[in-house]
Amino acid sequence: MFPLSLFSIFHPPLVGLSPTQYDTAMRKLSSSSLTKLSRSLLRWYSRHKRDLPWRHTRDPYRIWVSEIMLQQTQVATVIPYYERWLKTFPTLSSLARAPLSKALELWAGLGYYRRVRMFHEAVSYLQREFRGKIPGSSEGLRKLPGIGRYTAGAIASIAWGEKTPVLDGNVIRILTRIFALAQSVDRPATLEKLWSIAASLLPGKNPGDLNQALMELGATVCFPSNPQCARCPVRKSCAARQKGRELFYPVRSRKNRSEKLRMAALVLRNPKNEVWLEKQPRQGRWGGLWMFPFWMHKKEMLEEFRSSGPRPVPFLTVSHAFTKYRITLEVFESLCEKKTPRKDRYGRWFPVAKLARIAFPSPHREIARALAVRKGPLDPLFPKRGLAERKPGARLT
Repeated sequence: MFPLSLFSIFHPPLVGLSPTQYDTAMRKLSSSSLTKLSRSLLRWYSRHKRDLPWRHTRDPYRIWVSEIMLQQTQVATVIPYYERWLKTFPTLSSLARAPLSKALELWAGLGYYRRVRMFHEAVSYLQREFRGKIPGSSEGLRKLPGIGRYTAGAIASIAWGEKTPVLDGNVIRILTRIFALAQSVDRPATLEKLWSIAASLLPGKNPGDLNQALMELGATVCFPSNPQCARCPVRKSCAARQKGRELFYPVRSRKNRSEKLRMAALVLRNPKNEVWLEKQPRQGRWGGLWMFPFWMHKKEMLEEFRSSGPRPVPFLTVSHAFTKYRITLEVFESLCEKKTPRKDRYGRWFPVAKLARIAFPSPHREIARALAVRKGPLDPLFPKRGLAERKPGARLT
């Protein structure tokens, strides 16, 4: 049968076919059409790609650093962290020799701290078992802690030119729009189909550039809710664009429902104007990070400190989210003259002036920032604080 052109496969009668019919149509898609699509993306990338520091290297370690940092984090935020990181840890060996606490300190503020813990674990393993040599293939990279299929493909294709695809949120959005993929991306079978499409687009030479072109297009043009189709290099090949239904892709079969939680945290100060912080167990979600004492419920906090000092008073409220949870963290403060407020926890007193150098999870970093900008010391009766500052539910601005 005559191979279908890229346009004809998206003619309205073919869009929205059953999975079996769609797969048949995809198999008939000519390699010349895919090559044309790839070339359009590569030309656009060559002319319009952003000048980013990690695009000036083929060093797999440095590319690895950038890919780990860029997960769930915007490019503008990552750049200064990337540059500071490489000044301190210019090589894999330098990171492997450093304690995790130092890596966490440099990472502080980027969030998703599991990334840096797994990264440190992986480089320590490579240094110990392979003298710091990074595996030379995506298959080898995927055996390391913290490296999945996407990250392995990005590193291998950019650093060594391995012909292996990437598939992240940006690439999923682009491909489902170009091919008007009607199946839900929540289904593993759909994701496998997208991996196959991404692989079929790769050229034999410099496949990493095509992967970066897709990621760049998603980050700068093919936005989730406001795609800039007039600037898109493949708009003529985009089935969703032809139908005027860009915002309907990717298709999802379920909506994630968030669960709301109210938690409590406490800023304890001693007469030296130091605050009490507790280091979290390494195995937990916040492993190795410092946090203010916190509880699942305000009532638990009040009961624990009922007889140990002044009743805690409201300081501020911090809202944050992770996975399916939307958390309202009510933050209180109180004075404490005990040397060790909570003997069952590993903690210590820190001067407020040094909090900026401590590795906190994001919500607790907001507490530290609020403490740093507040003027004047705190005495037992909090006389120098204004009413607005003590008002329950006061929010950071």
